[in-house]
Amino acid sequence: MFANGKRTVGVFISQLNDEFQDNLCKGITSRAKELDYNVAFLTNFGGYGQLEFDLGEREIARLPYYQDFDGIILAPDTFTIDKLNNNIKRFIEKYSHCPIVSVRRKMEGYHNVLIEDDNILEEVITHLIEDHDFTRLNFLAGPKDSIASEKRLLTYQRVLAKHNIPVEEDRIYYGDFWKRAGYDAVRHWLNGSLERPQAIVCANDYMAITVCNALEENGISVPEDMVVTGCDDVEDASRFVPSLTTVTIPVYEIGVEAVNLVHRKQEDNSIPEDSYIKTTTQYRESCGCRRDWYKESSEQRKHCIALFDSMKREIARNARMTTALTGLTKLEEVINNLKAYIMDKTELKNFLLCLRADWDTNHFFGSNEMVMEFGINNRTEYRKINFSRRDLIPKEFAEEQPMIYYFAMLHHLDKNFGYIAISYEKLQTYMITFQNWLINIGNALENIRIHRELNRLIYTLEDMSYKDDLTDLYNRRAIETLGQKYLKQCMQKQVGFMVLTIDMDNLKYINDTFGHAQGDVALRAIGMAISAAAEDDEICIRYGGDEFMAIGMDYDAQKLDTFLKRFKEELDLFNHSGENKYKVQVSYGWNMLIPDSQTTLEDCLILSDQRMYRQKSERKG
Repeated sequence: MFANGKRTVGVFISQLNDEFQDNLCKGITSRAKELDYNVAFLTNFGGYGQLEFDLGEREIARLPYYQDFDGIILAPDTFTIDKLNNNIKRFIEKYSHCPIVSVRRKMEGYHNVLIEDDNILEEVITHLIEDHDFTRLNFLAGPKDSIASEKRLLTYQRVLAKHNIPVEEDRIYYGDFWKRAGYDAVRHWLNGSLERPQAIVCANDYMAITVCNALEENGISVPEDMVVTGCDDVEDASRFVPSLTTVTIPVYEIGVEAVNLVHRKQEDNSIPEDSYIKTTTQYRESCGCRRDWYKESSEQRKHCIALFDSMKREIARNARMTTALTGLTKLEEVINNLKAYIMDKTELKNFLLCLRADWDTNHFFGSNEMVMEFGINNRTEYRKINFSRRDLIPKEFAEEQPMIYYFAMLHHLDKNFGYIAISYEKLQTYMITFQNWLINIGNALENIRIHRELNRLIYTLEDMSYKDDLTDLYNRRAIETLGQKYLKQCMQKQVGFMVLTIDMDNLKYINDTFGHAQGDVALRAIGMAISAAAEDDEICIRYGGDEFMAIGMDYDAQKLDTFLKRFKEELDLFNHSGENKYKVQVSYGWNMLIPDSQTTLEDCLILSDQRMYRQKSERKG
């Protein structure tokens, strides 16, 4: 894998545009480089509740060869697509032979890097009770099926009980770890029968931020009128006004420790299966304890402004990209447009558009054959490199230093086309709007696929309209199209143009004596003899009921003799097979010439027919 002889860690992680994932990947990348490991990030975006799209994202589980990894790191609590985690586990159990490390969620049978989160909110809640003398504390939990949320809720209940504060169920509201829940919870509590809380403890920062906004909209100031706390210490927690009191989860350190655990297991499998990372509490403005926080966060706010400006540029760039890729019907057009945007994205070191060899006809991974249709390596462009999916990237892209690549599926709904592989000059993960890139490219490829499929169908229909059902030769419609095409080409190249007409002599006798079914057998025999005689690109035609024709390019007398010899031999084989009580007999004539501008197809046919009828008359005489 990666063809540079170094050990490789595979990392399965979803939703890289989120902050937790970003910091986790940075920790993994930094430590992997120090230990001389390659890293393959196998990524996907979260589910959208649309089954077909989720099936396309889920194909990431089938991309790598698990047996080639020297270690695998899983971030299972980032997966939101149904069955993705189970699919990855199934492939791991079947194919992998390396240390498996799960981060943040304990998975039995694997090694785990966990947060000491059994009491993660204890210090914050104790602070609100003992230092602020609060007794009315509400709790905004995450989903009921979330282990992390359950642990934080239990801590809330235990600390309240420890201080002899009744746990009132109406002060607990279940959210979703996302921003909408904050508004719903505030509306519920303000319209409830219980006395207004002094503080709202939130199971994560995103919900805490929206709680603050919702309170402000209702004329309740934070922290003057009500205290709000969060958990996780996302970037927005320190930038928000008021800055959030929260618990810092050292995500970067989790990534570092995950790689350390993989490495240690390579050297000594006797070490403990699990590692634990400690959290720390950050006291800021939202609980009223750090009125001077704005002084310390000024640099962060400058960063926020810079990030906002960067996002505006990316959104504008993506809008242009969407427009540029809309309606394209050729892969080369897509590649040319991609090139302009990638070259503009200077932090990208490598960009590889890797498609399955059969991407436009087959919707799923079948063969191992991949084609890098387009690639950028250190600002140098590459085209059309065939490679094995097992290598993930072409051997031409191998480097001596540790290689860090991010892989994401290219698909349109559940139709899989291949994948994108990218790497960066600096330590970072996805660009913020990279998901839009993938969707745009996937949509463009689907448009090309549909266009190609329509062309194939049109060709098939046209071909069917030119075919004779009985003999599978061309019918008379092909004379005007294909025959004229051949005549024109022979005229341009100044080579011999040949027309051969064949007429069956005894069809009426066979039909009357042996039945029309045997007449069809005889006609098919002539058709097969003509097809067998055709060696190059001759057009073989059933012109009418018992009339046949062959049209050829670049003919001379010797080539014509060869054709006629093979035709007669094939017909003799049928006549001497002993399977029929009749013999198939034909008369034929030909015309062969180097055409000029005055030559017409009709003239060629007339002369050939004249010779054929002359032969037929002579045989009757």
